[in-house]
Amino acid sequence: MTILVDPDVAPEDLLATLYAGNLVVLTRLPGVWRLVEYSRQKISRLFHPLEPETAHEQVDKSAMAAMLAAWKPGFIHSPDSHRFVRDIIRQAGFAAEGTHYDSPRPRTSFPLTHLTTGIAYAFPWHRDTWYSAPAQQINWWLPIYPIRADNSMGFHPSAFDQAVRNNSDRFDYYENNRARLTTALQVDQEHQVRPAATELGPVPELAVLPSPGSILLFSGAQLHRSIPNTSGRARFSVDFRTVDVADVKGGRGAPLLDVACTGTSIRDFLRVADGEPFDEQTVVDLFGRPPDGSSLVFRPPPMDGSQLPVTAGCGVHLGVEKRTVER
Repeated sequence: MTILVDPDVAPEDLLATLYAGNLVVLTRLPGVWRLVEYSRQKISRLFHPLEPETAHEQVDKSAMAAMLAAWKPGFIHSPDSHRFVRDIIRQAGFAAEGTHYDSPRPRTSFPLTHLTTGIAYAFPWHRDTWYSAPAQQINWWLPIYPIRADNSMGFHPSAFDQAVRNNSDRFDYYENNRARLTTALQVDQEHQVRPAATELGPVPELAVLPSPGSILLFSGAQLHRSIPNTSGRARFSVDFRTVDVADVKGGRGAPLLDVACTGTSIRDFLRVADGEPFDEQTVVDLFGRPPDGSSLVFRPPPMDGSQLPVTAGCGVHLGVEKRTVER
């Protein structure tokens, strides 16, 4: 595994580098800083008057889950969030007509004694391809505040091209779309199927720490995890994914050595140029026809505000807008 910083290569060569298991950090894209500043404004408004990175000290787990469940969908589906993402993709040199992206997701990683399930799930060792991601998926990940090795994300540097025992055979993307309806209710125990490595021995873990304003790119086939947060501070980040249309149709991508899940997330990806998804017949031709009645794309219902508590644990009242469960 090699970490490349601002490589001067054509987009197709950059993709080949990522498909081969290398990591790329881009530091010169003005759109990344704009997304960071936008995210900081949104996060500060959410937690006001508390400091976002330490708000968990005054907000209990149930209240935090309620806040995030009401707040995250607004960020995920905001036209502004999507515009920032499309700008970043274009600035990195990828063609708007030939690249599809999925919705940007704000992530929160709290210290181990706080919320680590459901809407703030702390992912163990996994590949995104175990979650039905296509072999062509590239993950784009950026921190909103400075991060440290004890609250960041870790990679297994030697496992990219080696099969790893896992339980991805339990995961079906279409069934998971139904299960996600209750993600925000999972405060103390995780109920969704979350594929993970099994029987994994000691790992020579690699943490990459891009500064706010930089963005990390890696293949969805990378074995990675949320490093258990022992820093005492919450970590806030945003990630989104892209796929190259020509590579999807041509079958070029990262190796799929140990993937046993079913279904595909390809329908979540929208064309950068105009927001259109892949043509359904193309999806069926490439990934097979789904079973009748499958939930192909997650569509959350409106919340009536009664499902989750909205009062913080130490006398701090935090208003929560009535929106939708996280997509």
